[in-house]
Amino acid sequence: MYEGDWFCGQKHGYGVLSKIYKNGKIRKIYAGYWMIGKKEGFGNIWYENGDYYEGNFHCDKRHGYGRIWYQNGDYYQGFWKNDLSNGKGMFIKGDGTRYEGSFIDGKRNGLGTFYHLDTGQCQYGYWCNDFSINSIMQDINWRQSALHPTPYPIPETHISTICY
Repeated sequence: MYEGDWFCGQKHGYGVLSKIYKNGKIRKIYAGYWMIGKKEGFGNIWYENGDYYEGNFHCDKRHGYGRIWYQNGDYYQGFWKNDLSNGKGMFIKGDGTRYEGSFIDGKRNGLGTFYHLDTGQCQYGYWCNDFSINSIMQDINWRQSALHPTPYPIPETHISTICY
């Protein structure tokens, strides 16, 4: 069921798309802007599995800035391209650990920081296809109040240049 603006027989402007089940229940699927039958501009989408997204769309896909709450407790906020996280963003797992940095095609790529909140550590470095390629691990100031703090603090290192 669609309630909203039309243009030349297609959804165009603001509208709400809902699904009507055989038992008579109605579930809202999308509320937002349309352009010639496709989601375009700002909108909200309710997925059948319980996920919820609010943000920008382009040609029916998440594109631009948006945020999504996953049914399993995970959360992403940042930029999207062709339905995948792309650009700067922050992904928080249901357990509180989080990654802040660059994404390409839905994967951690480029510079970023991963906060291991269960151990009280922070990992800053370069990521490629969701894997850390080169990083520095540091203790967070409140490491001792973490759920499973490391048994000893990571010693601070100093790099010096030796000239010959």
